[in-house]
Amino acid sequence: MRFVTFLIIIPIFSTWLFYIIGKKFQKYEWKAFRFAVNWTTIFYVIATNILLYQLFNQQFIGITIIVMLFLLAIILIIQRKKRTEVILWKGIKLLWRICFLIFFVVYILLIIYLIIREVLILNVITPS
Repeated sequence: MRFVTFLIIIPIFSTWLFYIIGKKFQKYEWKAFRFAVNWTTIFYVIATNILLYQLFNQQFIGITIIVMLFLLAIILIIQRKKRTEVILWKGIKLLWRICFLIFFVVYILLIIYLIIREVLILNVITPS
């Protein structure tokens, strides 16, 4: 249980830590932010899947992979329409940044939901 809690908490702290490290080595703050995003996206993906498992008692890893592949396909189709040349590496980088945005938002919403749910459960069990 402690390991699961650690995996749920680590994304916020790792993003902050990587941003601080990036600021030390990068000239611009947006480069430091990109550095943090690139290295912490996987933590948000894992933590979000753990939170979803705790809420619904069902694995969502397969759905996550399918959605990511679908997004990559859309990105590559758009890239083909715009430039007539598909550069897979650019598509993967864009997918990784989009995944950070999606999973960061879902992670925050799930954390807020779980906190509210726990507060409401505590109020029901021990009314004031």
